[in-house]
Amino acid sequence: MSFDISAIMEKLKEIEDFAENVAETKKLADQLAENFTKMKMSINQTINDSFSEIANQIEALRQNMERMESVKTDAPKVDTPAPAPKTQPAPEVKTPAPPPPVVEAEPEPMPEPVPEPEIEPEPAAAIETAPSEGSDQLDFLLQQKDRLKAQLTDLRFDYMRGYIPEDEYKTKESELDTQLEDVDKQIAALK
Repeated sequence: MSFDISAIMEKLKEIEDFAENVAETKKLADQLAENFTKMKMSINQTINDSFSEIANQIEALRQNMERMESVKTDAPKVDTPAPAPKTQPAPEVKTPAPPPPVVEAEPEPMPEPVPEPEIEPEPAAAIETAPSEGSDQLDFLLQQKDRLKAQLTDLRFDYMRGYIPEDEYKTKESELDTQLEDVDKQIAALK
């Protein structure tokens, strides 16, 4: 048997070239896998950062809403004392009635009848107090409406964050919507 060494050398060279191509292909595949892993980590990091930023914005919004709600609840307290000064003009009506102090000298209960001459102005005062009572109730209902809206917003944010399961979210949302509709009807009845 004769061996053709040149043919064997050519085959060995082809095998060697093929091995180099395999090694280079493996190297390229490893680089591709590494780049893919880096890209995947970068995308996940971006998504996580975006979710964190959204959660921070939602929290800031919630805090702003709470501050706004506290301002709204403080405002009616200022409005409720306002009707009291409106009733003060009634004591000014007392000033034109100096003659009744002579009656006051006889019995001590007579200072109470002093407001009786104000009976004529009192119907106007009674008319003013009735709307203030109605406006107090209206203010209360408006505050309640604001609170329900804030609760709905909080509920939606909690659901978006995944804190609440969907079934519980839908149940609570429908309850709050029903309460909000009831308050709206009461407000419409007062207006």
